[in-house]
Amino acid sequence: MSNDYYLTYRIIDTLKRSNANVDECQGSMNYLAYDNKEQNEKKYVLKIVDLEKLTNLSEFIKDILWYKQLNHYNLMSLRDCFLIDTKLYLVKPYAAFGSCADLLCVHPFGIREPLIAHIIWQLLQALRYLQDRHIVHRAISSKHIYICDDGHVLLDNFSHCISMISPYDGKLRRQIYDYTDDLKDDILYLAPEIIYQNAEGYNFKSDVYSLGTVACELANGSNTYIDMPFGNLSMLFTKMQGSEPILLDQTQLTEEMIALSDDNSSAYVEEIQRRRYTKEFHSFIKCCVATQLESR
Repeated sequence: MSNDYYLTYRIIDTLKRSNANVDECQGSMNYLAYDNKEQNEKKYVLKIVDLEKLTNLSEFIKDILWYKQLNHYNLMSLRDCFLIDTKLYLVKPYAAFGSCADLLCVHPFGIREPLIAHIIWQLLQALRYLQDRHIVHRAISSKHIYICDDGHVLLDNFSHCISMISPYDGKLRRQIYDYTDDLKDDILYLAPEIIYQNAEGYNFKSDVYSLGTVACELANGSNTYIDMPFGNLSMLFTKMQGSEPILLDQTQLTEEMIALSDDNSSAYVEEIQRRRYTKEFHSFIKCCVATQLESR
């Protein structure tokens, strides 16, 4: 493609990082654009990456390679990719409602169960597709789940994906033992067995755990392990002790929680007192976030 890429794509706005359905990386800018060849003026995200400023090039390349291998209705796709000088141009579908993290910025007390069910059901289709291909995603979080204007849900960020098929002998592995420092970016959502980094390893059920934490976050308004005293250290200890996320509704509200509420939290406690999630939703969460793999 020639340097006058603007003949193909017409930029109409700059996207803020919190609203752009692209990965966060240094040296990149995100734009809302039209494809000049299309008559319906469908919107796309045009991401321009300065490769000279990119600090995680290998991870970035891995992400692009996975885009080329995966093809599912509920997985983010890469529509176009081209290089001009030292800048890489990526074109993706535009998710008008942003990520689930953006959604919670508007609804800090959580969203309603029917909408959560709609999102989770579509994510399950994406995970089934990955599981059928023996792939563990390892980066399921609210900031990597996007919602289009027609309700279509997309799972993004494949830089942490790993195959259950051994690269050495081509055999399918029951467990994998790959632990990279980059996984800490989504540590609040990681399953205990990944955090343990022990000889038992992990498998696709670790993604099920992450899915459960996202569902809890959407219902409660925030991640169970965020803002804990002593940060990630407390979170690690809590997970290793077998603590599991729960849905906060009137069935889980305790007198202690009410007594500890103050002016900043009283509105949230009142919201918890009003809402009641179905038994099926509680059971679903309990199954997903079970500490033991065999219980998921």
